[in-house]
Amino acid sequence: MEGVRRSWSGPGGLRVTAVRLTGAHRVLAECAGVRGHSAFLVTRNGALVGRGYYPTVESLAEVVDLAELSDR
Repeated sequence: MEGVRRSWSGPGGLRVTAVRLTGAHRVLAECAGVRGHSAFLVTRNGALVGRGYYPTVESLAEVVDLAELSDR
């Protein structure tokens, strides 16, 4: 993920973005119990979905139907 910000979109304003956990992203992710160098940020129309940050594809798949995502 180095230097690349990857995003996918889904129905109803859903957006999944792979982010580096630095600055504000790190603070918010740690509040959600997510630690590490990167995570998936999930929003719907700008609002966090669930806890907002997910460390793995497996944890992401628990709240998002991955088959409905399209490459942005």
